[in-house]
Amino acid sequence: MISEELLAAFEEGKTNAEETAMILNALASDEKLQEEFILSQKLDALMGTEEEDIDILPAQALAAESEGNLCDFLCELYVLDRRGIACDVTTLSEDARNNRWLRDSGTPLHSVGRLLEQNDLIVLRQYGAEISDLKRAIKAEHDVIVVVNNNKLTGVSDGDIAYHAVVVTEITDTDVVLYNPASEEELETYAVARFESAWKDAKSYLARVKGKDFDYNPHPIDLDDVELSSDLLDLREAIAENAHEVWADKRQEEGWTYGPVRDDRKKQNPDMVPYAMLPDSEKEYDRRMAFDTIKLMKKLGYDIIKHRSTPLHAELLHKINHEEDARVCECGCFVFVDQIYCPRCGKKLDWKKFL
Repeated sequence: MISEELLAAFEEGKTNAEETAMILNALASDEKLQEEFILSQKLDALMGTEEEDIDILPAQALAAESEGNLCDFLCELYVLDRRGIACDVTTLSEDARNNRWLRDSGTPLHSVGRLLEQNDLIVLRQYGAEISDLKRAIKAEHDVIVVVNNNKLTGVSDGDIAYHAVVVTEITDTDVVLYNPASEEELETYAVARFESAWKDAKSYLARVKGKDFDYNPHPIDLDDVELSSDLLDLREAIAENAHEVWADKRQEEGWTYGPVRDDRKKQNPDMVPYAMLPDSEKEYDRRMAFDTIKLMKKLGYDIIKHRSTPLHAELLHKINHEEDARVCECGCFVFVDQIYCPRCGKKLDWKKFL
């Protein structure tokens, strides 16, 4: 029997190898458990970003070249129809616009497939895909929405780029068959070489659509080319520590306490300790999450600016620079040898107990 707590830990990546294997086996055979388990995307739709700031970014280039900028919307309707999923077009259109998945200028790439997800389909988005990825998806009977330079695909122009969403229905070594919402033909056939060239102009973007299963092959955005300044490294540590505090606070609300080994029945977990007392392996998990979050923000064009120093920032730097000297008060707060009173509970510190 897989408990809710164990399943939640699995979703957060906090299960060991034995627990992970047990959960995967259960998911393969337990339909009720499958329904409870929802696959989530690492990259949510970015809200409130000015469109002139996003059209220069590969991760947010606009897919919109059919009449009325509806190419992706029409592609998603086509996929729903292929899968026999009944839908109300007016309602879908309202949902798309209300959620800003569909804008006056079109659909941001990170929003391709949102309506399909709303209809209980899984959409796996990938940048820098290859023809082999397309072939595997088609062979697995997945629907595939790609974004191409429609001017190059149709031979209108090799200069100007016109981002456009199409559905790939078939591909061989020589030809690719597409549903093109801008065409009067139901399906169009192009040479693979021509298609691939037009596809590369749109960063070889691919959205693979399938029903609920667990053949998940993640494709995170490449962040290796993003460099962070020293002050952002300090921010990484703050985010990592706070992420652990949020996790522990939630677990505490659910009745979890510290225990030397994980015990789901007793709700005990060895990670229910202050961040400074975590083993390096657990700290690295939180740091990597924070590190990649900051890098992703930079890659998407955001600037993180520290306007002034605050007491909280000074405390953070103190923790970073003197972590090896840190102790933990009974209330769980970090304390250091130059402090007389605990900054959280106000209790006078008896340093003899720490020595």
